[in-house]
Amino acid sequence: ADDSGATRFHVILDYSSHPTNSLINPEMRDWQGPAILIFNNGIFEDVDFQSLMNIRVGGRQGDRTMIGKYGLGFNSCYHFTDVPSLISRDSIVFLDPQETYLGQRGIKSPFPRNGIRRYSERDQLVPFENIEGIDFRSTFNGSLFRIPLRRSRSDISNRVFTIEEVRSL
Repeated sequence: ADDSGATRFHVILDYSSHPTNSLINPEMRDWQGPAILIFNNGIFEDVDFQSLMNIRVGGRQGDRTMIGKYGLGFNSCYHFTDVPSLISRDSIVFLDPQETYLGQRGIKSPFPRNGIRRYSERDQLVPFENIEGIDFRSTFNGSLFRIPLRRSRSDISNRVFTIEEVRSL
């Protein structure tokens, strides 16, 4: 948030389980449950998106003016999840550092400008809909991270958090 010049920041705990009928990969259904949502009104630049796509390598390393200069900021989300996602401007990013669900470390896609109802993988986007005004028809002037909680042990971490544990942090 600091690196993007954000002046607003808040965390939302999403207790919901979202639809699982139309996903990027049917195995993504395990990541449609409770999540940590992190909003700020800063906008991602192209270099920021590229940094996230270079998972395991911090993209701000070497830029001593940025909080993310150590390459650790975003990577802390992997304590909670294996597949974080992000919306900023008119793009959505899904990350999968183990290449388990996407077949690659990450994908970046433009918004479906006709809304998500006709989008073939619409259930993947439902968890973002109407959060901070996201409608997928216009540019989102902010950044919203979705960190779905890990339900079972994985190669990334053996730690599983419940929504109640997250709430008490």
